[in-house]
This record gives sequence, structure tokens and C-alpha cells, in this order.
Amino acid sequence: VTQLMATTNQRAAELMKGYEVHACTDITGFGLLGHIAEMVEGEQIGIKLSSKHIPVLPEAIEFASMGFFPEGAYKNKDFRSCMVEFSPSVDSVLADLLFDPQTSGGLLISVAKPHAQALLRDLKQGGITHAAIVGEVVGTLQGKIRVI
Repeated sequence: VTQLMATTNQRAAELMKGYEVHACTDITGFGLLGHIAEMVEGEQIGIKLSSKHIPVLPEAIEFASMGFFPEGAYKNKDFRSCMVEFSPSVDSVLADLLFDPQTSGGLLISVAKPHAQALLRDLKQGGITHAAIVGEVVGTLQGKIRVI
């Protein structure tokens, strides 16, 4: 955890410059879902997230399963849950973790689908080992997030 928290987003930011980035945010105090909500709020697009592709520390699942959540996670959930739909198959612990107010998260980068795999390859080759394609922009969810 210490190594992850000490890693800056500088390398990822440098690598993404080679692509046409539509949106980018660092995942910090609003959690993953809070930052995605800011990206789609009031827009004609939404985001569909694949819960099985979202990198999560095993220890985070372990502690969350025991009920250890910061107060900010509950505030984030209260504020943004109206914009989020969870598939019944999504584990409730993971659902709550997606509102967790990270203090040193990675970048959420939106690029056109044809470039996503190439950017992912470059990020992984550049040492960002937890990089993953976690979802897609869709026109059917207008201002909403669906987690499947």
C-alpha cells in the first residue's frame, strides 16, 4: 500500500499525451464513482463500469468486509448514489468501496475505444501495472453510471 500511495501519476500523465484524451481525472476524495459522476453529470452520455475489471487491493476488500469504511465514503455515497445503478451481481462490499475517498488514487483516463488497448499496453509497459480498462462511455445512460 505504501508503494502505491507513494507512486505519483506523472508517468501515466506523460504516456497519455500520445493519445487523444477526452477526459481525465485523478481518483481522490470523491472515490471512483464520485469522479465519474462529475464527468457525466448533465451530459448526454453515461458510463458503464465492469466491476470485475476494477483493480482493488485485496486488503481493501478484507477490511471493508469487516465494516471499516471512512466517513467520507458514506458522504460520497449519500451524495452520488442517485446517479449510480448497481447490477444485482455486484458485491455490496465492492459497491461501497467504489465510493471510498481515496487520498492517492490513480488516473481515470477516457480515450476513444479504438485506442484503449494501445494506451493500456503503453501504461503497463511504462510500469503502471494496475492499469485496466474498467468501463465504457455509452449514450444510453445520460448522466448516469451503471456498474455491472
